[in-house]
Amino acid sequence: MSCVPSAETRIENNTCVLTPQSTEGPYHHPQDHYIRQNIAEYQSGLLLLLDIGVIDVETCRPLPHVLVDIWHANATGFYGGHPVPEPHLVDERPQVGGRRSGLLTKYPFTAPEERWLRGAWPTDRNGVAQFTTIYPGYYTGRAVHIHAKVHPEWQVHPNGTFTPARVVHTGQFFFDENVNIEVDKMWPYSENPIRDLYGRTRNWRDALNIFEEAHGPEGKYDPVFRLHLLAGIINQGLIGYITMGVNASASYRL
Repeated sequence: MSCVPSAETRIENNTCVLTPQSTEGPYHHPQDHYIRQNIAEYQSGLLLLLDIGVIDVETCRPLPHVLVDIWHANATGFYGGHPVPEPHLVDERPQVGGRRSGLLTKYPFTAPEERWLRGAWPTDRNGVAQFTTIYPGYYTGRAVHIHAKVHPEWQVHPNGTFTPARVVHTGQFFFDENVNIEVDKMWPYSENPIRDLYGRTRNWRDALNIFEEAHGPEGKYDPVFRLHLLAGIINQGLIGYITMGVNASASYRL
């Protein structure tokens, strides 16, 4: 059964500010992303519903029918398709100090059948794309985050996947630290293999300064989801709202 935030949508934050570009990271799959709203598949974790709004900064109006493509780690910090490190890096230790503090070498793409926690959905007439997923886990050097791209043009394939033709935004979203602390206590987040070794990287210590750079010049953009409880307690799920301002005429590297 599909589960989406609500039947009616609206842009929660209509501030006409260009959202800063940031790295797509090493775990983006340029092919074989499904067009789907529910990306959780069989991954265990805290239910998270997302309302992601898109505004065209050239017109300051909601941008309908653009494809919002997202991907993120599971509750214990792994990405679908990348389950294990290279054999010679099994005992690798995180880098100490510097912008890459805490980071490990990218896990190779060895499980192409795994497509969980990846997917894309077009914005509706109100400029909002809705998703059902789980709250992301963390891994060494990175704060809890979700990756996103926005495509105004794409080709749909018979198997339900797509190929993008143009990208107008690549960025990352983050979560309030107070909520991260509470989610850390829940299973299966409490089973994260680096929990007792290195712990979770806080937003302000995010490697490569991605959290800081996601705010843009003078901190005009807020890359943190606004979260609300779905019911009376946190373990029954959350809904997150965020809005991106994009230049619909732009064309960045795919």
